[in-house]
Amino acid sequence: MTNPKVTANSTKKSMNSRIPTVSIGMPVYNGAEYIREALDSLLAQTFTDFELIISDNASNDATTEICQEYAKKDVRIRYILQAENLGPTANFQLVLSEAKGQYFMWAAHDDRWASTFLELTVAALESDLGCELAFSNFIERDLDSGKERLHKVLQSNSQSIVYNYITRALNMCPSLVYGLYRVNTLKKIDFIPMDFADVHFISEITVKSRIKVIDKYLYIAGTKGLREPYSLTHKKINRTFFLRKQYELLKVNFNFPITQCLFLLVCLVMAYNKIRLWRY
Repeated sequence: MTNPKVTANSTKKSMNSRIPTVSIGMPVYNGAEYIREALDSLLAQTFTDFELIISDNASNDATTEICQEYAKKDVRIRYILQAENLGPTANFQLVLSEAKGQYFMWAAHDDRWASTFLELTVAALESDLGCELAFSNFIERDLDSGKERLHKVLQSNSQSIVYNYITRALNMCPSLVYGLYRVNTLKKIDFIPMDFADVHFISEITVKSRIKVIDKYLYIAGTKGLREPYSLTHKKINRTFFLRKQYELLKVNFNFPITQCLFLLVCLVMAYNKIRLWRY
């Protein structure tokens, strides 16, 4: 008679040594209230060849128990419990460093995905080798009230890098950071801990490649109440460092007149947003 415990352990070992097509990284801290639904959403994907790497940033709620429960049920899950809190940026980077797959996506513990999110984003990347990031339109859902707001994301899939940069400047869409990437490209880009870090990160992808947006609402971004901008390190948002990094990025990738024009555009967009959100 086969020993069930030995079989389970062997299966887990086999899964951990294999190379999946997709790696999903979920950095989490005290996510017990919503993480079950997020995990169920990911495990229900029609595209099943993935690993799910959860890095628990020393949570002090029931996150640990929930993640351990799910890891026992599904061999695709790798659960890592940090001995101490690494901070959000380091935990974000850690799950990427653990990735084995050809493609990678970050997953937040309070977000949700349509069952075909992976299937369609993988297909988008595999059908176009010049594209490095695939995403979709998305829904912003208030987790308290259940109210939803639809967001249509503009394509930046032109052969013109200038056009793509302009598109992303006018439609910055921080949620793009939760799309599906090619791992090799992703690991060459530094995630700088600063205000608008996600927007700058996407800008780096934009000047190196193209971004495909699937014209379906496949991703749900969970929020608590009204989504408001906030600073990672300051009481008020610091736009200056972001603009400086944008200018450096533009100088490396474009010639003089184009750099000046694009930088002026991003300055105007940031000024408009500051006026619109005056208290930030």
